[in-house]
Amino acid sequence: MEEEGQQSLECIQANQIFPKKSPVLEEENMQVPFPELHGEFTEYVGRAEDAIIATSNYRLHIKFKESVVNVPLQLIECVECRDMFQLHVTCKDCKVVRCQFSTFEQCQEWLKRLNAVVRPPSRLEDLFSFAFHAWCMEVYAGEKEQHGELCRPGEHVTSWFKNEVERMGFDTQNAWRISDINSKFRLCPSYPQQLLVPAWITDKELENVAAFRSWKRFPAVVYRHQSTGAVIARCGQPEVSWWGWRNADDEHLVQSIAKACAVDSSNRKHLPNGSYTNGSDLPDTDFESSITNSSEVETLAIQPHKLLILDARSYAAAVANRAKGGGCECPEYYPNCEVVFMGMANIHSIRKSFQSLRFLCTQMPDPANWLSALESTKWLQHLSLLLKAALLVVNAVDRDHRPVLVHCSDGWDRTPQIVALSKLLLDPYYRTIE
Repeated sequence: MEEEGQQSLECIQANQIFPKKSPVLEEENMQVPFPELHGEFTEYVGRAEDAIIATSNYRLHIKFKESVVNVPLQLIECVECRDMFQLHVTCKDCKVVRCQFSTFEQCQEWLKRLNAVVRPPSRLEDLFSFAFHAWCMEVYAGEKEQHGELCRPGEHVTSWFKNEVERMGFDTQNAWRISDINSKFRLCPSYPQQLLVPAWITDKELENVAAFRSWKRFPAVVYRHQSTGAVIARCGQPEVSWWGWRNADDEHLVQSIAKACAVDSSNRKHLPNGSYTNGSDLPDTDFESSITNSSEVETLAIQPHKLLILDARSYAAAVANRAKGGGCECPEYYPNCEVVFMGMANIHSIRKSFQSLRFLCTQMPDPANWLSALESTKWLQHLSLLLKAALLVVNAVDRDHRPVLVHCSDGWDRTPQIVALSKLLLDPYYRTIE
């Protein structure tokens, strides 16, 4: 009865909070020119010079005589009126859509409509995903088993996490543990609720490390190579500042990542099939109890591989960040670690480069100068550095059996690009639909 009541409440919410609206049709005989998604409602349908144009709470749809354009509203960067009668839509993925109108008034009206819907919403709930989710729950209310994972956030997220930990073969008895310190996102709002860390690192230490890392993004493991046992971890920059601050827990955690890899791979070498279900299956009694601190690891005479700290920035940019409280790892304080700087540009330079590339692609091509103009945008140079950084990670993990810690200034844009691309190169599973 309780569950039934909850479902009926959700159904009411879908109808009341995200109600369907009737479209404004500029001509009586017009119809919505596309099948609507769950929670989607068409707002306007009108006629351009050689096309039918429509907008919904999700998309801009333009049906030309020989082609159709479907653009999600959040993909639109800006809308302009050019040459009085032409609507010029610039998209974030470098696409440009042009639509001609018969009158200036028509063009202005559609410009006004689009500008009203493409700007960032004032409330989070105004994003289309919320309406889609609410209406999905209503439509699939009687088919929970089939569509529950698609529509209902919750336990399936943590089960996916645990499935991945198992698939990649993490030794969660001796080397690694799943920490719930970020439950309800209380420690780091931009990290998931469950995180992988070395088994002997306590939650108290993680709190201290988070206070020392930019945006509280402490080193968290995101991938394990199934053959070598080497891992990829990511984080934000250490907040060293001009004063050269140190953090003993941070230094301990970074070194522990390499030690945990050594424990993980060493355990599996003792086993005929390379896997086990619990510590008691191991022939070596040293591993029968869970390791609780790094000193126990050292007594096992395991020699960890040298950890590679990949800093996406240039050395000059990393040092300059110290003026703002940031900085980079000092090799003297992080023994058995190597710091490499990739010299990748920051987000502002990337944005400028992308705008130059987009401008070049919208101009009439000049065959004699096109390649030099492309080079001057520096776009290919940026892509080259990203590929180079990803290959460095791949070779370290796959060929040299070395763990890698990736960060830039704040642990976003460059860091996930390098980590995600490395994982795509390393693991065929990430190249499947699932």
